[in-house]
Amino acid sequence: MEFDGMTILGYILAFMGSVAFVPQIQMILKSKSGEGLDLVMFSIADFVTALVTSLCLKSGLDISNWLEVLITNLQVFTIHALARYYLHQPRQLSLLLLAKLLYILLLTAAPLPWIKFVMNCLLPVVLVERGGAVYKHYKNKSTGQLSGATLGLQWTQFAGRIFTSVMAGAEGDFVAPMVLNFFFGTVILGQWIWYRRGKGEKKE
Repeated sequence: MEFDGMTILGYILAFMGSVAFVPQIQMILKSKSGEGLDLVMFSIADFVTALVTSLCLKSGLDISNWLEVLITNLQVFTIHALARYYLHQPRQLSLLLLAKLLYILLLTAAPLPWIKFVMNCLLPVVLVERGGAVYKHYKNKSTGQLSGATLGLQWTQFAGRIFTSVMAGAEGDFVAPMVLNFFFGTVILGQWIWYRRGKGEKKE
């Protein structure tokens, strides 16, 4: 296997994607609480990352292009499940597990053109969900229980992944959601830094 600069960068990004949500999971386990997490956001993230994983696999892309998305999907789902568990919502947790199983079966059976069509519909979904999260943080003057380490790793990963995808000649419908996620990720990371700074000034 030939390892050029782009391939090495791809694997570095794959590693970053593999560990991006670990700090968030650790935070939930440590606090034993799902309070302050936007579960709608994690539901949509679960839907999107599973869809992108399926698209990459069915398109025959290199492992560095889909492995971290698959692991990210597992971590996002774990965060959502843990939050439901610590919020003492057994019914919602059971429905979540069932929905996940059905979704996996659907993606396995769905032909590639169908998945690409759904990918083309993601931009307004990402826009509404991410925009809603930004507004919610602004309204509450807080980013809740979001992990700063996770936000930082995601930001770096999206920046690098956009670069490698463009250099590899990826289609626009594959790159566009990442660009939108990168934009909102930048805003949310900025909110996290700003509101943490505000808390630090109050303590002083």
